[in-house]
Amino acid sequence: MSKPRKTIDDYFNRNKWIFSIGGIGRDMCYSLFSNFLLTYVLFTRSVTNEQFAVISTILIICRVWDGLNDPIMGGIVENTRTRFGKFKPWILIGALTNGVTIVAMFANRLEGWSFIYLFVALYLLWDITFTMNDIGYWSMMPSLTSKPDRRDKIVALANLFSGLGSLATVGLVPMLTAGKYAIGGNSITAYAVVSVICVGMFILCQGLCCVGVKENRNAKAEKEEKHGLKEMFSVIIHNDQLLWASLLTLLAQLSGAMLTAFAAYYIYLKFGYNGTYVTMFTAFFAGAAGLLLMVFPVLCRKFCRKKALGISLIVAVIGYIGFILGGTVIPDSIRLGFLCGAALVTGFGQNWFTMVVMVIFTNTIEYNEYKTGEREEALIFSLRPFMSKMSSALQQVIVTVVYLVIGMTGITNQISDLEQKANVASSAARKLNQANLDAVLDKIEADKLAEITKVLNSAPDGMSLRLALCMAIIPIVLIVAAYIISAKKNKIDEAEYDRMLAEIEKRKQKKETVEA
Repeated sequence: MSKPRKTIDDYFNRNKWIFSIGGIGRDMCYSLFSNFLLTYVLFTRSVTNEQFAVISTILIICRVWDGLNDPIMGGIVENTRTRFGKFKPWILIGALTNGVTIVAMFANRLEGWSFIYLFVALYLLWDITFTMNDIGYWSMMPSLTSKPDRRDKIVALANLFSGLGSLATVGLVPMLTAGKYAIGGNSITAYAVVSVICVGMFILCQGLCCVGVKENRNAKAEKEEKHGLKEMFSVIIHNDQLLWASLLTLLAQLSGAMLTAFAAYYIYLKFGYNGTYVTMFTAFFAGAAGLLLMVFPVLCRKFCRKKALGISLIVAVIGYIGFILGGTVIPDSIRLGFLCGAALVTGFGQNWFTMVVMVIFTNTIEYNEYKTGEREEALIFSLRPFMSKMSSALQQVIVTVVYLVIGMTGITNQISDLEQKANVASSAARKLNQANLDAVLDKIEADKLAEITKVLNSAPDGMSLRLALCMAIIPIVLIVAAYIISAKKNKIDEAEYDRMLAEIEKRKQKKETVEA
């Protein structure tokens, strides 16, 4: 008697783990590129204000474009037909080409406008190749199982592993690229090595995904509605609550991003060129998000959404005020610990506020069904990543303006010159292969750090304070604006939501009675 033929769901556990592991290296690379590219440029290259403006403009344009080009790549993937399926070729091609692009960006030694031209080309290539991989990877997920509950488990585990990859990069890169623990004794070598490690993990994890995941190639793909900008804006026009919820999402995400955008530069100015301090600060800020995840269900039961927004706003503002105090009146002996505590408070309040906003955003689906009879879940949820990418673009605009106004490049250019000299000296020492090589390299690194300390100490009076004010006041303005908009424009409170659900159910029952 022949064995029954295996179905795609017989491979569930294998697919769940291998697909999810594929996200580790992928998000390591994404976090390296999205979070540290500007830091890498400013601390390893001497750039004029004009060159910095060009770099920032490219970052802004590409982040806006990134929010618009996903449907295009989705159509290309959907129409791909190969003996390896339609997803895996794009996953592998995207990973390989994106990896080459990342290493080329972080390992090249060009300077001046030659570097700027290469930067523009490589950033555009990075955006295109990552989209290839991103769309291919996530589009493959529905083909791994036919059961919705199992899909939810795969998505949850994949997001967990992706988050671990991102956290590893965000936590370790500052420590490994600046200060006494920098790989190779300088940022130039460190970023090159880190990029190779991250790319190696990217290709390994995605290669494992391509080889180990079993997809159902013979099943007819589930047809999903394709939504472009026209359909997106049409739904917003007919759903006033979605319009305001989208604006709330934009403001909440932008206010949360400001702190981390300025944190490393502020810490270097205030505490010295030590990436370990940045890692500590990041750990407290990220730890707040983890703590919130554990208590969020309890908070939801205890507070209505309006009250939760108000309390989370107060908590976040207290944390932001802590940064101002940390930059002014707090004694030096406890300043770093105080700022880490402020990061914990801010992270808790800011993330709580953002999560409540996400609930408000999600409720617009039922509101849309209540008003139009159509839920439009896919289209409405497509606005969330779109708003995230618009937030990222606006963040870059604000960062560019702030750095140009306070003269940050004047400091970073001096540091990058010292990093380059240390890199040249270290390379020369290694070629000589001296018996006391370790001592020579330690001396080069110590001299570099001493000179960088002088540069940071020579920063114009008030630069660190102005940066601290930007870290605090800009987010406060944004999050307060979000709260005011919610208070004035959001009308879907708990009672209204329950009333809508009851009305929707009443309409369904009436329709079923008529059809019967």
